[in-house]
Amino acid sequence: MSQVDEIKELDALVSLLDEPNEEMFIEIRQKVLSYGNLAIPLLEEAWVNTMGIVDSDRIEGVIDEIQQNDFIDKFRNWIVTSDGNILDGLMIISSFYDPEYEKGKYLEKFDKLYRETWLELNDDLTALEKIKVINHVIYRVHSFTTKLGDDFGSDTFFINKVLDTKKGNSLSMGIIYIAIAQKLGIPVFGVSLPSHFVLSYMDDFIDIKLPNDYSEDEVLFYLNPANNGAIFTHNEISHYLQQANIKSHEEYFKPCSNLKVMKRLIEELILSFEKENNYHKAQALSRILAIM
Repeated sequence: MSQVDEIKELDALVSLLDEPNEEMFIEIRQKVLSYGNLAIPLLEEAWVNTMGIVDSDRIEGVIDEIQQNDFIDKFRNWIVTSDGNILDGLMIISSFYDPEYEKGKYLEKFDKLYRETWLELNDDLTALEKIKVINHVIYRVHSFTTKLGDDFGSDTFFINKVLDTKKGNSLSMGIIYIAIAQKLGIPVFGVSLPSHFVLSYMDDFIDIKLPNDYSEDEVLFYLNPANNGAIFTHNEISHYLQQANIKSHEEYFKPCSNLKVMKRLIEELILSFEKENNYHKAQALSRILAIM
């Protein structure tokens, strides 16, 4: 079937979304969904022209499900084919918040952070000096801040909102930090510490490895993205675990994969949506966890 014929058939199906018979409506709806994003312009046009509340609700529901399915397909593809690029994962998460956001605009904003950092670096700098450069660009030149405690909403998880407002939470800021460092070839990874998301700077006198291939003693130091990239040590993590009465575990001191970082972000984003009583979006993200 040619695309012209597909659009004609799709247009006819969209016009039938006001079908009063529920069983027939479900069948029509499934056929429209099968067209994916191709159906959205026709659905939006139908929504503008609809006169009934029930009809408009049906059309909105179909559009929403198409966008959710597209988001899930993109994220599933990222899991399967990604080379571990954590920025790509964060960009896909932002498309869940706003399917029509200008991805190119925010890639340019990110690249500005990366380029300004790259210009300040050289091969003679120590690990601590490199981190001071990254911290300077992110937290002083561009004045990014982190919202703490319960003082942040779901919008602080999305890179487009974070880059626009320069306010994120520890996870979104940590992921931006990781993305900049890894693009620069600096071995910074996430650490899945309970109730806190921190970063690890690995031994940079050896070739960069996959996070799971590093040992705990290859961590040079840790970074707190929620506190302007402040540096701290293994002993401070141990002290925190003791104070919080949390049993020490090896994974609290070692780097974790970018996929695991994204999984944690989705888990916390679900909790944020639930606090906002946005159970529809929380349920949609739960479908992502099921495939991770």
